[in-house]
Amino acid sequence: MKKTCIRLLCCAVTLCLLLSAVPFAIAAEKKSDCGTDCPYYPTIIVPGLGQSSVVVTDDSGTPITDKDGNKVTAFPAWIQTDKLINSLLGPALLSLFTQRDMGLSDAFADAIEDAFGINKCDENAKPVGNVLTEKFPYPYSEYSEYDKSIVNMHIPFELYPTDLPRDHLYYFEYNSFGNHIDLANELYDFIQLVKAQTGHDKVNLVPLSQGASIVSAMLDYTPAVMDELHKIMFVVPALDGSWIIGDVFNDAITFTDSDYLYHGFLENIRLLDQSTAGLIELVARLFPDEVLMAALQKGVQKLVQNVMIYSTGMWALCPTAAYPSAAQRYLSSPEMASIKAQTDRYYQAQLHHKDNIRKLQEKGVQVFCVAEYDISLINVGTHWNDQNADFIIQLDSTSMGATSANVGETLPDDYKQQNTCCSNPAHNHISPDRVIDASTGLLADTTFYFKNQRHDLTQHNDVILKLAMQLIANDDIKDVYSSPDFPQFNYGRNVKNLLTLLDEAEGVNRKLLTKGQKKRLDAAVENAQTVLSKTVDGPNAVPDAEAQLHKALVLCGKEKATLTTPDVFTPVSDFLYRHYGSNGYSEYPRETAKKGIDALVSFFGAVAGR
Repeated sequence: MKKTCIRLLCCAVTLCLLLSAVPFAIAAEKKSDCGTDCPYYPTIIVPGLGQSSVVVTDDSGTPITDKDGNKVTAFPAWIQTDKLINSLLGPALLSLFTQRDMGLSDAFADAIEDAFGINKCDENAKPVGNVLTEKFPYPYSEYSEYDKSIVNMHIPFELYPTDLPRDHLYYFEYNSFGNHIDLANELYDFIQLVKAQTGHDKVNLVPLSQGASIVSAMLDYTPAVMDELHKIMFVVPALDGSWIIGDVFNDAITFTDSDYLYHGFLENIRLLDQSTAGLIELVARLFPDEVLMAALQKGVQKLVQNVMIYSTGMWALCPTAAYPSAAQRYLSSPEMASIKAQTDRYYQAQLHHKDNIRKLQEKGVQVFCVAEYDISLINVGTHWNDQNADFIIQLDSTSMGATSANVGETLPDDYKQQNTCCSNPAHNHISPDRVIDASTGLLADTTFYFKNQRHDLTQHNDVILKLAMQLIANDDIKDVYSSPDFPQFNYGRNVKNLLTLLDEAEGVNRKLLTKGQKKRLDAAVENAQTVLSKTVDGPNAVPDAEAQLHKALVLCGKEKATLTTPDVFTPVSDFLYRHYGSNGYSEYPRETAKKGIDALVSFFGAVAGR
């Protein structure tokens, strides 16, 4: 029952995922021994949505731990299982028994507000929940094992060595639901901290996803910081937000339609978690459409109106095209005046982000970008398939204006390169698949594109991480033409499973293997290592290497028979939708009888007509 109740919250949790900072104690003592001739610039990683450690505390500010002694995290919500069961069990059972809404929709909405309420802000957009953002105001070389575990969970530094000294590598932690102006100011202060600790007068920045919105705000609010930057590498940046958030703030949500929930939204959710999507559907069908839709609509309404609209961190993820109507919808009342003043301020920064990047370049700051494409937005809102994207952010935002065909399509046969942002006629910025014209993107010569790379799996793309490590360590790469190892257009990949299989192969006792088993395993390991050593390869290189290594491990008796859990839910889901549409289980007998009667009427009508 616990798992069932938790699954009832999955739609809302997923929505927020696709979507209170503590001031720094400035430690001015120098942490680095490098002199004025140091060839390296200190580098600050500004992570993305939920990639910081924000923990739940008690009233005294002490972090709360779970039964295993681990700190309880606040992102995206604080789900207290026992409390959840107590609030939902009664209304759920009554609604299930009567097949009517016996308080379930209200209880569900209250549960959503309670879980996500830990991240709530007040009318000045200041966090009010008992949360603590764990800060690391010192270089990676001084990280404890706990610090490293937090950071490497999001960005696996340990897997990708770099020439950059570890006492020149920093990680800026922040609350994704926090006050955006405060976050921008904190980042500026953090830069001063890093400069003081390293003795350098300039730093590198590597903003990821939501982190780019903080950098963009800082550049606009504190333009003097431009003189303190040497290089910026944007990685899938939300510089013009995400239409997922834009649709949420404009009440253009898809899954509150029962038909689309089953035959659309949950199909897309399977890309994130196959078993979760299947269980959501099986549980959801326990209730009639009107009960289920009432619960979802009220839950989303409370999440947006009582939590999200008070967070300027969330507002900073709203696209400029969506902001005016969303602000009119939610920020027009006098009580929201302070928040609107803050979001209006960032809206202007968002409109000017390209101008600010041009100013950086004029000052000699090197600016690079990584963009991903050819995966539709997760279908939370109605704009999910309007333009090319990387599952979370539309390409126009991450590429700063590149022209593209929609997902699964190509540019017209007669399309010519526009050269809006690149005047060199020798440069070919049309992607080999004719999906992208990079010449219209602001950083036409310094933006690297990865086809079929999912935004939320970027940290498992070893090529992107190797590119980032090289860029922050030296200035050898000037543009997309500098190195054949890093071309402008490349394929996305996810090496997480392959690395796991290699670790398992490393632990195999070769002395216990037959000659044939050892030969097969060694060949598979060598092939996997070869694939990982390459930065340019076909789209099937990693999956093929996984399959070969997996088969070798199975032959050695060290792996299960399949790489992934069989999808038992999709066939069931397809059958239920094909025969019963969005109806709940209680409506199946009536629908079955109706189908039978219709079939009989059709049969006798056909007989009579002969």
